[in-house]
Amino acid sequence: MTEPTTYSVNEAAQKLNVCTRTIRRHIKSGKLKAELVKGSFGDEYRILSLPSQLDGVAESEKERALDRTAVDKATSLHVAESMDIIRELQEKNLALAAQLGAAAERIRALEGQVKLLEAPKEAGAAHLPWWRRLFAKK
Repeated sequence: MTEPTTYSVNEAAQKLNVCTRTIRRHIKSGKLKAELVKGSFGDEYRILSLPSQLDGVAESEKERALDRTAVDKATSLHVAESMDIIRELQEKNLALAAQLGAAAERIRALEGQVKLLEAPKEAGAAHLPWWRRLFAKK
């Protein structure tokens, strides 16, 4: 089978073992000679000739792989830090919930004491406000 005289962006990417974005970037920078032709779905690039290897592609692909590795490491560190922060917030939330429960119980106890102070001591005694009964001389 004879090789085609021109290559599509996908074919060139497969032949050179790079992504299609790399091929398009090299076309725009002039490293690959291509022409824009009418295709069935609109204009498309046809690469006229393929070098055995694109200059700088291997290096740039290695750099991108290293960049991706660095990003992955940074992302995993951010995830670990986020999980630590979430655990710390959960612990604080539990502590605050316990404090809230204790405060609510204390409020109920104080309300009970206020009700006792407001109730008349004897059934026939005149009703005095609790603060008068509290500070009244006995």
